[in-house]
Amino acid sequence: IISGTAAGIILASAPVSAQIDTYGAVRRYNRVSKGTNVNEWHRRLFDDDPQVRLDAVESLGKDGSPNTVKPLLDAVNDSDPRVRAKAIDYLGRIGSPVATLPLTQYLFLKDVDKATKQRILVALGRIGDPDAVPRLIDFANETQDHELRCGALFALGEIGDEGAMPCLEHYRASDNPHEKRIAEDAIGKIKQRLAAVPNQQPTIIELEKLLGPQQQGKR
Repeated sequence: IISGTAAGIILASAPVSAQIDTYGAVRRYNRVSKGTNVNEWHRRLFDDDPQVRLDAVESLGKDGSPNTVKPLLDAVNDSDPRVRAKAIDYLGRIGSPVATLPLTQYLFLKDVDKATKQRILVALGRIGDPDAVPRLIDFANETQDHELRCGALFALGEIGDEGAMPCLEHYRASDNPHEKRIAEDAIGKIKQRLAAVPNQQPTIIELEKLLGPQQQGKR
């Protein structure tokens, strides 16, 4: 069996004309050692060896197809913090709203550690699904941890949904300087995003302003 290090040495030392075959050998090695498809990587998530599970998460994350979201969500519950962290990070990078509800549910579980919740908040911000907003607001209001509350406020700003504004305005008046600053930044992000969205249907007042001069000219 060719080790990962040995494969790299072979590629570096082989003549250019021979590297096509060498690359093929490396790909065959990767298929044997890491699995060939999503189902195989998913199966490896239940291996006793945490390194095997970590490699499986890496393969799933790099694949990034919709079929990898469910296995990665399973990995969020892994006993090894490295596996959990990598799975959450990849879910944020993939950005599928399918992950929104399960990830928000983890925020409210008492046996989920703080570091995991912080990563989940970052991932939810990267996913950007407006459906996460009500749960993030609930979490921000319920948690007694100021750092986690700041993480929730930051995620609301990243999502950029107008529905978060009342919550953010509330924490904008907070005595905690960190909460106040992050809420202000989040409000700025949402306003900037709303300003960038074109108004598809002008209001009656806007129509009157547009048509007023023309109507006066016809008289």
